[in-house]
Amino acid sequence: MGEHGGVAEGGAPGAAGGRPGATEEPGRRWTPPFVYLFMELPFGAAVGFLMIAVPFWLASAGVSLADIAKVSATGFLPHALKILWVPLLDIGARRRLWYLSMVAATAVLLAASVLLPDPARNLWLLTVLVTALQAVAATSSAALNALIAITTHPSAKGRAGGYYMAGNVGGTGVLGALALWLATNASPAVGGIVLAAIVVAAGSTALVIREPRVAEDALLHGASLLRALGHRLASMVRDLWRTVRGREGFTGLLICLAPVGCGALTNLFSGVANQYGASQRVVEVVNGLGGGLAGALGSLVGGWLADRMNRRLAYALAGGLTALTAVAMLAAPMVPATYAAGVLAYGFANGIAFATWAGMVLEMVEHTAAVATKYALFTAASNMAISYVTALDGWASDWAGPGGLWAGLESARRALAFDAAITFAGIAFLVAMVIVTRQLAVRAAPAA
Repeated sequence: MGEHGGVAEGGAPGAAGGRPGATEEPGRRWTPPFVYLFMELPFGAAVGFLMIAVPFWLASAGVSLADIAKVSATGFLPHALKILWVPLLDIGARRRLWYLSMVAATAVLLAASVLLPDPARNLWLLTVLVTALQAVAATSSAALNALIAITTHPSAKGRAGGYYMAGNVGGTGVLGALALWLATNASPAVGGIVLAAIVVAAGSTALVIREPRVAEDALLHGASLLRALGHRLASMVRDLWRTVRGREGFTGLLICLAPVGCGALTNLFSGVANQYGASQRVVEVVNGLGGGLAGALGSLVGGWLADRMNRRLAYALAGGLTALTAVAMLAAPMVPATYAAGVLAYGFANGIAFATWAGMVLEMVEHTAAVATKYALFTAASNMAISYVTALDGWASDWAGPGGLWAGLESARRALAFDAAITFAGIAFLVAMVIVTRQLAVRAAPAA
């Protein structure tokens, strides 16, 4: 991790590779990794609310699919734009305060969204509320990313990533389905208020975290607050630049951009259900509650794995497992049972991939000046990969192959075949890059 350089903010210098056996820092209280599962539930609740509950409520009120799509697209926009304000979290190093305040805002906006009278006639106001909801939820998750990086023992960052991703993917599916079930059996207001209460209860677990406090050198030497702020910003820029140009940081960005563990088919499974003869009930279960639980379980397995081997290798293996589940689904008959088993297996394998990815990124960002910004940068690169692989999978579903070779294949099979192929190609790229960079490091060692 020497390529990152920079002066740590008081965190322990992790053991090489973040493996068991790292030296304990005297007097330091590390956060138990399981806490992060609960701390990510507010984010999962906000995303699941907009992804699962809101479209159902609007459709039930007679809102057109086009208008529902506009609400969803606008609402989720902050997740792509958060890189613009996440650097604010690195100024002053009070990420726990950021997290708690954003969790409180998440609960308030959830309640406001469900208590809005006649949302079908007030779509503009609902759009404003859910967009603000996603913005504060995305900010709480970014603050949590930084807290995990700076308060987790280096040897436990894989498990931390696993629990974090379990709260993310599991919380999205389970809590979104819970809100929908409560709305159906009681009312939308009950579903939203219960979700808001869960957000507050889960977010309060942040109180067990002891965040290291850092005094800026400029303030210690009696400089003005403005000068100290300039010093802090300069430290963040230097830290970010060292990460981007360093061998490990640069190759890490390439890994995030590569189609290794994207799990892009999860964005398309609902659209191919009819080709398998899957009913609406099957689609709801395997893509909602069942999918959330499968992804959460996979995340826990991935976190355990990432603490017991090289985390980049673990991510590559998880990507390979995801591709193999797509191959198995491709080879199986197109019946409802194949759809259900395939979607759940793919979600489980993708949970492993997400967790090993998180462990890998937590190992790279370390405890330095721009920790939240760096995590957001790696996340943006990974989200870009998910977006372009989803688009390519969709394109492949309509491609008949060279000379019309695949013209007789169903579009679902074409998408499955392409997703597996591009994943294996991404893994090959990752392995080749590791070999090349290691050879370059060996050649540079005598000169160093």
